[in-house]
Amino acid sequence: MRFPELTTRLPARREPVVRREPPGWAGLVGVVVRVVLAAVWAWAALAKIGDPRRFVQVVRAYDATPEWLSKAIGYGLPSLELVLAVLLLIGLITRYAAAVSAVLLVVFLVGIIQAAARGLEIQCGCFGGGGGPSTSTSYTLDILRDLGLLVLSAFLIRWPLTRFSVDRAIIASEMVPELTPKQRKSEKNVRRYRAAVAAAETELRYKQRYVAAGTVVVLLLVTLIGAGVQSGRASISSDVDTTNASAATGVRVGNQQAPVLVDVYEDFQCPICNDLEQSGLATDLAAKVKATNIRVNYHVMSFLDSLSNGNKYSSRAANAGYCAADESPDAFQKFHDILFGKSGGVNNQPAEGSKGKPDSQLTAWGKEAGITSAAFSTCVTSNQHKDLVAAVTEAASKRGVNGTPAVFVAGTRVGSEGDAVTVAQVDAAISAALAKAKSTAAPSPTPSATPTSRASTSGSTSKPASTSPSRSASPSATTSK
Repeated sequence: MRFPELTTRLPARREPVVRREPPGWAGLVGVVVRVVLAAVWAWAALAKIGDPRRFVQVVRAYDATPEWLSKAIGYGLPSLELVLAVLLLIGLITRYAAAVSAVLLVVFLVGIIQAAARGLEIQCGCFGGGGGPSTSTSYTLDILRDLGLLVLSAFLIRWPLTRFSVDRAIIASEMVPELTPKQRKSEKNVRRYRAAVAAAETELRYKQRYVAAGTVVVLLLVTLIGAGVQSGRASISSDVDTTNASAATGVRVGNQQAPVLVDVYEDFQCPICNDLEQSGLATDLAAKVKATNIRVNYHVMSFLDSLSNGNKYSSRAANAGYCAADESPDAFQKFHDILFGKSGGVNNQPAEGSKGKPDSQLTAWGKEAGITSAAFSTCVTSNQHKDLVAAVTEAASKRGVNGTPAVFVAGTRVGSEGDAVTVAQVDAAISAALAKAKSTAAPSPTPSATPTSRASTSGSTSKPASTSPSRSASPSATTSK
């Protein structure tokens, strides 16, 4: 690994080992470019590193990578970005750091462009957050931003040597003092000088090679270790299931022998979920559950904490929902309907960007739903089911649910991802599923004739009973199949 371009003219009486120099302005501009890119990658890393599970869900939202690769990217990328930021900030192996920066930006661009081409309505997530539903499939600003950063990376690939950099210090360490005019008069001095320059050039090549190789090894190790740490932080206890809820099913409501399963994915902070429930979904499903036509699994997710002005209403309300389910599925249903309901004509759900409701309000709504036990209050205030909330959200992500509301009837999603679901659509899907379940049900056994047994008499035998279709044996006699 050579850095022949990583040189510039140093102060007088010092001669550069390699004489190919960038323009004089490039060294100063390069410092600004390095700092800008370093700040961007540090911001990207720190924004993702705090919630490793969430960033894996962001990667899954693009629906472009297998599960193992989604996890590798989600857990490893923040560490890589953080190391990249450090390398650019101190100016160490700047050309290679800029090349990695360019590759990552190209990957981001490809991801955004394919999402736009497929009509996916998701937030970018390239620099933290994201992955959630968006109101637009236009990614113009994201694309322009990444293109601008790509230009900065290309600048450092072309002119990697900048002021105030480790690369420059490494080159300076091998500079050979120039000969004075008097020394140049001696041919012996000139030969020694040329030999010293050649030796310094060789030494510089080795030094740069070892520094680059060592830095790459450190980068890979830090990335792998960081991925392992993030994976550990993202792990969820397998012991999160409760009597009436589990990570896979959410809260199970209704007769579990009902022919059609409806899966409802919601977030108590989701305004579209609120609209759907108030349009009659809760009443409609409750009636069908009572008629034992369907059973409903409510998957209460949590990915909208950012909309509650810092008090994490989304995750706390979801936890409270599972606390209500500890009492009974009916208690959960009542609590669920209150959180998506109105009080005095005003939505109980806090508006986006406003302060989320406190635990005391969640406890009060529990009492309104008929839950008066101290266990419920303790469960809410201690965030007892936070791991179950995380597990349900993770399971939803693996199923491809990247936004709420989402409704599945008999395993098939109602409507398209990103489109608003209506009660009419859900009703139509349930009717179709019920009709299909009825048509594929095993037919009831039909009666068939059984020959009359022979009656033995003294010296005579009775004739067999007639098997004419019009005169069959008792209908209670059936033939097993």
